[in-house]
Amino acid sequence: MNNSPKKLRIGIAGLGTVGRVVYEILQKDRELIASRTNSIIEVVAVSAKNPKDFVDNKIKFYSNPLEMADDKNIDVIVELIGGIDVAKDLILQSLKNSKKIVTANKALLAQHGAEIAQSIEKYQGVILYEASVAGANPIIKAFREGFSANEIKEIYAILNGTCNFILTKMLDEKRDYSLTLKEAQDLGYAEVDPTFDVEGIDTAHKIAILSSLACATLPNFNVTHIEGISKLSIQDLSIAFELGYKIKLLGIFKKFDNEIQQSVYPALILKDEKIAQVDGSYNSILTLGNNFEFNMMIGRGAGGLTTGSAVVADLIDIANNRENNLLFNAKFTDLKTVKIADLSHRLGKYFLSFVISKDHANEKNFIEKYFNNIFKIEKIIYKKIDENDFLCALITNQIIEKKLSETIANIDYSQIKDFKFIRVEETKF
Repeated sequence: MNNSPKKLRIGIAGLGTVGRVVYEILQKDRELIASRTNSIIEVVAVSAKNPKDFVDNKIKFYSNPLEMADDKNIDVIVELIGGIDVAKDLILQSLKNSKKIVTANKALLAQHGAEIAQSIEKYQGVILYEASVAGANPIIKAFREGFSANEIKEIYAILNGTCNFILTKMLDEKRDYSLTLKEAQDLGYAEVDPTFDVEGIDTAHKIAILSSLACATLPNFNVTHIEGISKLSIQDLSIAFELGYKIKLLGIFKKFDNEIQQSVYPALILKDEKIAQVDGSYNSILTLGNNFEFNMMIGRGAGGLTTGSAVVADLIDIANNRENNLLFNAKFTDLKTVKIADLSHRLGKYFLSFVISKDHANEKNFIEKYFNNIFKIEKIIYKKIDENDFLCALITNQIIEKKLSETIANIDYSQIKDFKFIRVEETKF
């Protein structure tokens, strides 16, 4: 009987921060990986714009990553290029040539998941993508395996460490958004152009993937409701905290009878709820299933080492023949389309804040007057800003968002200034 280790030959496309870490983990932890796979995972080719001095010069180098798809000496392509066009071409050509794929590319999966799932079925291929959502938190494996006996009812997820870091710092240190963003950039948590993170796009890609896994549906990123954190102020975070809440940027999934909610927005969460306590650059995914009730994962969601760890974990699964060719928990022909709920129909609580003159603040029932008695007040705070103005902040009872929005649109803004509303989420965990 031959017990000698087999070889799994891989090509790494993209040698940026994550690509370098994957290469280095495979070198430094070679013995540990071999003991868990009875395999030697060997890097036989790499691709980047230019050769890298940390790569053994005996390893084949491709300046054009698409050429790796035709290399018969490669078993698995590790796609870490990012972006859409070249990465998609590489993956589709690699599947056609019977290569297995490991990727961290959430944008590609969220926006072109249908085409990729169809190609997987056509060529009986395999794509593993643990590193695409929440770093080393094994949430993809949980949705594809551990939660597979459940109907997923709700997901509340902090999926962007940059945003969570900024919101934590703003609240704790009472520093405004721009200064805190600059610190995040200096520490390497935020890009020079932070739009992808702070405007919620990164989170939206990730919740679109989790939503597809939860419902076995085709990804529907383009209709995701997306709001970011760039318009939040210290005042918003501080007054919410006084009312008993923290503000987090959440990716949210909720399953209703004939439609789902798939959204990204800042939300108030009660301070004693567990996901509200996840601060700094950590990610967290709170999932409600019909059989397991709540499950919550917390861990680093970004960074080279964290993401590289998830990539190598996928390679270990392939080496151990633990392969799942159902990209979104069903065959392509069985993947459903599902209607995305319009947030105007959302039933929930809301945080409202605005500035009023002292004259109006002294009026009896002035809130009922301006808001037409459409909600009841659960909590309220008044704060004197100066001799003439007061800040009023309140939490409403549950109300349909459309009704609130219509009333807000008709407010007399000569009487009320700096109006803002933020949704309140109640996870009950």
